[in-house]
Amino acid sequence: MPKITINGIELDVDEGLNVIQAAATAGIEIPHFCYHPSLSVVAQCRQCLVEVEGVPKVLPACNTTVREGLVVKTNTEKALEARKAAVEFTLINHPLDCPICDKGGECPLQMTAFSHGPGYSKVGGPENKKIRQKSYFSDRIMYDANRCIMCTRCVRFTDEVTKTHELGTTGRGFRKKISIFHGKKLDNELAGNVIDICPVGALLTKNTLHEERVWYMEFTDSVCSLCSTGCNITVGVDPRKGEVSRIRPRINQEVNGHWICDRGRYDYKDIQEATRLKDPIMKNDEGYEIVSWENAINNLCGILSGAASANTGTYSIAVSATLTNEEMFLAVKLSSLLGDCPVTCTAGTEKIKKEFDLISNDPYPNSAGARNLMIKENGDRIKTTIDSLLAGRIDKLVVIETDLFELVSDNEKHSLSLALDKIGFLAVIDYRLTETARYAHAILPAATPYEKEGTFTNDSGRVQKIRKAISPPGTAKPGWEILCMIGERLNKSLFNYSCVSDVMDDISLKIPGYGGMNYNRIGIVGKVLEQQQF
Repeated sequence: MPKITINGIELDVDEGLNVIQAAATAGIEIPHFCYHPSLSVVAQCRQCLVEVEGVPKVLPACNTTVREGLVVKTNTEKALEARKAAVEFTLINHPLDCPICDKGGECPLQMTAFSHGPGYSKVGGPENKKIRQKSYFSDRIMYDANRCIMCTRCVRFTDEVTKTHELGTTGRGFRKKISIFHGKKLDNELAGNVIDICPVGALLTKNTLHEERVWYMEFTDSVCSLCSTGCNITVGVDPRKGEVSRIRPRINQEVNGHWICDRGRYDYKDIQEATRLKDPIMKNDEGYEIVSWENAINNLCGILSGAASANTGTYSIAVSATLTNEEMFLAVKLSSLLGDCPVTCTAGTEKIKKEFDLISNDPYPNSAGARNLMIKENGDRIKTTIDSLLAGRIDKLVVIETDLFELVSDNEKHSLSLALDKIGFLAVIDYRLTETARYAHAILPAATPYEKEGTFTNDSGRVQKIRKAISPPGTAKPGWEILCMIGERLNKSLFNYSCVSDVMDDISLKIPGYGGMNYNRIGIVGKVLEQQQF
């Protein structure tokens, strides 16, 4: 490990780091625009200039690799003046439209101008600035060439990360700009990341222009629930709208690095726009009525416990691998109170194919958790339950966050509807009004992954926490809480959990591979299972 000195601080750093990375280990910030840790180094913005002992001119920190005995000074007059000049040059043609720019409040150029700029400009009024038309790289991404500072992060992203090569540069000097190749669109499945890495407001989401303001938002670290990769994300909620307003990647080098796919970035809207269930609903002779949670749980448990004690009817519980580990564990525990009650789960394949080493072909976030916690002799498909239902061998069924109609062929849908019409009792726990829920005798409204706490186990066996970013609508509750309410009525001693972390503590005691697992050990980046159970 080379020993270097930065601003008089001696550091032992890893071989191969550049000065920006080395300085960061000591808490020293060196401003930069074109440099990104997951992209190649081009050293063209010249914003990271520092003074190196023994070198007469200032050097770009991004392109200066550490070596034994290297002495760097970031706070000398020569370095400071060089960086001020770089800011001034960058702002020569940059429009002064911060108040209407969506990047305002989280713009690296804005922050650098305040912290490292000269505080004045030799350039006159706006009549001297270039003015160009905005353009659209795709149906989702807008490009404002006036704001662009030619850092080329977006170009390098499409060349080096996605390798789809949609972007390049045209023109020279004053006329240089980012352009999209003829006949192409910037619509690869990771395209939205160029918005995040753009250090100014040149690349923006088209559909939310002038709607997002960072100072209004509340942010929560969580995990994406739309495939088995388990990308780390930050959920942004706008309290003025009372809804999730944006999803951004959260760095976890063991899972998704700096990126997320566009499905994870944009598809939260599909969940919010779905027909949400907000209050418990029970079926009666006259139709359906909204009831209190107490009445719903009492009626549901009365039917389940009564039939179980009389040993009448065939029970089954059908769930999806969108449930958290805690919810799966509780579902299995609930089934043990109902006698011969198998639990089946729809989960993805164990053979994971990933596009861009990121997007899994398994759409379920917790297939690995399902295999660990509940999938045994029934296999990883819910087909066994559906076959039994169609054959009339199931009299009472609890369906949790899955739509049976999405799992059968078009030819079987009519038969399924007839079977559900005839079933003795059907309870559905879900956050959306599914086709299955339309046949239910009891509907209990649940929370989406953005509205609850819990854990998923991704396809690499890493257990990660999802966190509540916003409250569910109406009186809807997290699935784990609903299952605990039902379990308490049937056997309080087995469901004595005060919070969701208590359930994980129980899992760590009873499920192989999860030994010693708890929320503190999982932390913000997750923890890999001790035994490779997934």
